[in-house]
Amino acid sequence: MKSMKSQRVRHLLPIKKILFIKQVFRLFLAGTLALFLSSCFSSEEREFKLGQIEVEKSNFMEALPHFERAILRDPAGKIGVAAAREAAKICFFETKNFKKAGNFYSHLVLYSKDQNERIFGQKQLVSVYFDHLADYSKSILEINKILSMPISDDEKLAYKISLARTYYYQNNFQQAENEVDEFLKGVLSDDHKFSMLMLKGNISLARKDLLKAAKIFKEIIENYPVKGKKENVGVTLAVTYEEMNDYKAAISTLEWVRAFHPVPEYIDIRIRRLQERQQNQPGAKGLRK
Repeated sequence: MKSMKSQRVRHLLPIKKILFIKQVFRLFLAGTLALFLSSCFSSEEREFKLGQIEVEKSNFMEALPHFERAILRDPAGKIGVAAAREAAKICFFETKNFKKAGNFYSHLVLYSKDQNERIFGQKQLVSVYFDHLADYSKSILEINKILSMPISDDEKLAYKISLARTYYYQNNFQQAENEVDEFLKGVLSDDHKFSMLMLKGNISLARKDLLKAAKIFKEIIENYPVKGKKENVGVTLAVTYEEMNDYKAAISTLEWVRAFHPVPEYIDIRIRRLQERQQNQPGAKGLRK
């Protein structure tokens, strides 16, 4: 037994030595690399290079402090801008730290000498605050900034739609409706006009202007029959009638929707619920069988 144990120990010793030598070699390389970088590059360049090395190893959290130090040491310079670019990519695409990503994209917009990069950075800021953080106050500021930049007409239309939706999400219904009405004065594609009319209808529904909302949704169904069915506008119209306590119209609308809805059983449940509510209304005893 002792001889077997001694043999295992003898086998383990070389392995431990190898691991120790590897660790020493790694430390030697790291020290040599740091010495080389410190002798050949400025402090901000050295931090940027160390950040790049960590990115190549997919050590994104370890890379960020290096890029942040490079930015602090050379905020408006070439290295600082390059570091902000790398840090923004890490935070947006890898670590999903969107708040930090917003700071780095703001740096790019402020300091990059490349107009295309500044525009890209501004677009990313809209995405950060509108799509990911749902910070609608910041979204309004960033959307208005991108609208003042040289972007295509199609992009401007898309951002104006986002601006109107941002006011809607803030419950600023009057400003949202103003943006929609201004938008609808232009020459629009069917898709854009459909989106804005739906938003206008939802604004009216949220403001409890139910007659106006019902009128808008009916017009959408009439003018955009295919897209209206696909986007379940009939269901929204039925909800509007229900809010008006017009259960007969709501049930009739849902019966029409049932014929093409992908899940008719869901519509059946809603119809039965409405029928029950209709029967429980004052003076509705005559409706019961």
